[in-house]
Amino acid sequence: MPRKRNRIVRYALQNRSLPSRNRRRVGQSLILLSVFMFFVFLINFATITGTDRKFGQNLSEGAQSVHQQEITVQARRGTIYDRLGKPIAEDSTTYTIYAVIDKDYVSANNEPLFVQESQFDKVADILKERLGFEKDYVIGQLKLPNLNQIYFGPLGKNISYGTMIDIQTDADKAGIKGIAFDTSPGRLYPNGDFASFFIGLAQLKDNEDGSQSLSGRSGLENALDDILSGQDGKIIYEKDSKGRILPGTENVQAQTVDGQDVYTTLSAELQRSLESNMDVFDEKTKGVYANATLMSAKTGEILATTQRPSFDPDTKEGLNDKNLVWRSMLFQDQIEPGSTMKVMTLASAIDSGVFNTTTTYYNDEYTIADATIKDWGINSGARDAEYLNYAQGFALSSNIGMTRLEQSMGDDKWLNYLSKFRFGYPTRFGMMDEAGGMLPEDNIVSIAMSSFGQGINATQVQMLRAFSAIGNNGAMLEPKFVSALYDPNANSVRLSQPEVAGHPVSEKAAEETRKYMITVGTDPYYGTLYSRSAGGAVIQVYGYNVAVKSGTAQIPKPGGGGYMEGPNDYINSVVAMVPAEDPEFIMYVTLQQPQSFSILSWQDIVNPVLKEAMLLKDSLNLTAASPNLVGIAQETTYSLDKVIGQVPGPTADELRRNLVQPIVLGNGPEIIKASFKKGENLASNQQVLLLTSNFSEVPDMYGWTKENVDLFSKWLDIDIVYEGVGARAIKQSVKTGTGLDKTKKITITLGD
Repeated sequence: MPRKRNRIVRYALQNRSLPSRNRRRVGQSLILLSVFMFFVFLINFATITGTDRKFGQNLSEGAQSVHQQEITVQARRGTIYDRLGKPIAEDSTTYTIYAVIDKDYVSANNEPLFVQESQFDKVADILKERLGFEKDYVIGQLKLPNLNQIYFGPLGKNISYGTMIDIQTDADKAGIKGIAFDTSPGRLYPNGDFASFFIGLAQLKDNEDGSQSLSGRSGLENALDDILSGQDGKIIYEKDSKGRILPGTENVQAQTVDGQDVYTTLSAELQRSLESNMDVFDEKTKGVYANATLMSAKTGEILATTQRPSFDPDTKEGLNDKNLVWRSMLFQDQIEPGSTMKVMTLASAIDSGVFNTTTTYYNDEYTIADATIKDWGINSGARDAEYLNYAQGFALSSNIGMTRLEQSMGDDKWLNYLSKFRFGYPTRFGMMDEAGGMLPEDNIVSIAMSSFGQGINATQVQMLRAFSAIGNNGAMLEPKFVSALYDPNANSVRLSQPEVAGHPVSEKAAEETRKYMITVGTDPYYGTLYSRSAGGAVIQVYGYNVAVKSGTAQIPKPGGGGYMEGPNDYINSVVAMVPAEDPEFIMYVTLQQPQSFSILSWQDIVNPVLKEAMLLKDSLNLTAASPNLVGIAQETTYSLDKVIGQVPGPTADELRRNLVQPIVLGNGPEIIKASFKKGENLASNQQVLLLTSNFSEVPDMYGWTKENVDLFSKWLDIDIVYEGVGARAIKQSVKTGTGLDKTKKITITLGD
C-alpha cells in the first residue's frame, strides 16, 4: 500500500510547475474563455436585435405578456324595439353554472366551500328542477376524478338571471356550498314567444382572443347582424412586477363602437294579440304548420307575424320540438297558394277588360289540351253544375271561371300580369335566405292552372306584396320590417318610408276587385266564406265591410310526381282586407294539413286580430317616427359599397337593410351600372337604379323619380317625353314587358 501511494505522489509531482507559471496559464485560459463568451454574447445580441426571437419565441410579445395586458371592451349589441320603442331583444348578462369539488377548498375556519359527496343527490334534484338535467348525468359529473371544478355542458350555459337566483336560493336553503356561476354577455327576449322565427336568435360565439361576443344566428338578428353588433374596443394596460394593472396606463388601441338600435315595424300590442289568438287557432285545428301575418295596407309595414310550431327565445322552451322547422314560413317557404291567387286573376281580368258580369258559363268541367279542370264543389259532389256569371264564379271560387278569364286574357298577357305582380321574383326586403318562388312551367296547362293558384309557387311575403296592390288602389308596396335605425354613437337616425314596387293594375280594377271580395263573405248562396250557422260572413269586424278570399291548395309530393292524396293533405289559406272600401290592414293566414278544420276556424284568429287592429290604428304611428326618436335631427350616414360586378339580389337586400330603395333593372347575374358611385352617401329612402347584365323589357316605372327616369333614358338611349307636373312617374305610355328593342320613345306622366 505505501508503494502505490508513493507512485501516485511521484506522478502528481513530475509535471509540477512553479506557482508563477501556473498563474499565467490560468490567466490565459480565463482570457480565452472571456473572449469566447463575448463573441457568444455578440452573436446572441445581434440575433435578438435582428429577429426579436429566441428559442422560437417572440420576445416582444413575451415582454408584453409580462408587463402589459390587452383587454377587449365589449360593444353593446343594438336593442331591437317594436315600432313605438318597446324592447323586443336587448343585451343582458347570462350565467354558466359550475361546481367546485376540490376538497382542499375551505374557508379560514376550515368550513368546506366545495360540494360535498353527501350533497350530490340534492344538487342533482335542484338542477333537474331548474335546468331540466338528468340526475344521473349531474351525479356522474360531480364524481369525475382529479378535477377541482366541473361544468355541466350546453344546458348549463346561457342561464337567465332569474334562474341563477333560483338555483342559488335552493342551494343556500340546502346548505350547499360550491355552486357558482361565470358571467357572459347574453340576449334577453322579454316578451317570450313573440315573432320568434322572424326576430330570430343571437347567441355567443368564441373570438380569436378568447373573448366571447353575441352573434345573430337566425331571423332579423342574423340579417341585421352587422348593424346590430357594432365593434369591440381594445385597451392595453401596463402591469407592475406582480402582474397588477397600473391605473392611468390605459392605451386605447381600438375604440368601442356600439351597435345600432333597430326599430322594427312590429306593434307589440298587435303581436301579442296575434300570438294568443294563434295559440287558440293552432290548438283547435292541430295543423302541421300555421302562419299568420298582418300588414299595413298603406305602408307595406309588417305589423305582426307568427308561425307554429314556435319557441320561446328567452327560456328556449320549444326548441326541442320534433316538428319545429328552422325556417321562417313567411319568406323561406314557397307553396302553391291555391285560390287566394284568384284575387290577382280577377284584378288582372278587370284591368284588361275581359271581366263581364253578364256573361255566363256552365261549371261542369273545362278541358285544356290533355287536362280537365273541375270546380271544387263539383269534384267533391257538394254542388251540382250550374250556369254562373263571373262575379258569382269568383264568390264560389270557381276554378273553371278563373281559367276562362285567363284564356280570355291570353297566356302572354296573363304571364305579363304575373310579372307585374312580381311573382317569380323574391321581394329582397332585407332578410336572409329568402325563397324566390316560381312562375308556371311554359305550357298551356300549367299557365292556365296558375290562374287558380296551382302550378305556381310563391312565398307568403310575395303574396302580401301582390295583395298590397289590391289593397292600395293599384300601387304595389314592398313589405317592410324596419321602421328606423338609431346610431347611439352619433345620436343620429335613418327613418323608413313606404317603397312603391309598381302599379300592376289600375285603381278602378283594385277597387272593383275588393267589392267582389266582399261577396265571398256576404253572398248567402255562392260565398265560400258565408256561413248559415254563423248567420252571415265568417270573417267580420263590427262596423266595417271586409274584403276576403279563401283558398285550398294541394301539396305536391316530395320529389315530385303529383300531389299528396291524404284527407288532410291541403294548405288552407285566407286573405282579409279591412275596411274593404279603403283598407288599413291586410291579413294573410295559411294552415297546412289540419286535423280539424272548417271555415269557422278562421274566426279564432282573423276576427279578433283585425278587430284589435282597427281599435289601435290611430295609435300605431303609421305615418311618423317612433316617439323615442322624435327630436333627433341628424341622419346617420350610409355610403354605397361596391356594387358594379356584384350579384343584384344580395345587393338589393343589403341596401334595404340600410333603408335605401333599390330598383333592379332586368334579371342578369351581375350589376353593370348604378345611379350612384362607390363611396357616395345615400340618404334614407334614396332610390338607387341598378342595371343588370340581362335587361330586355320595359319596366314598371311607377313611383320612379324624374332623375331615375332621365338616367334610364340615357343608359338605354330611349327618348322620354314628359307630361304633367311632379317629381315622380305615375303613368307611362309603353306597357310594362314591352321589348326594349321595339321601344324608341316613352311618354311619362309626372305627379306626386
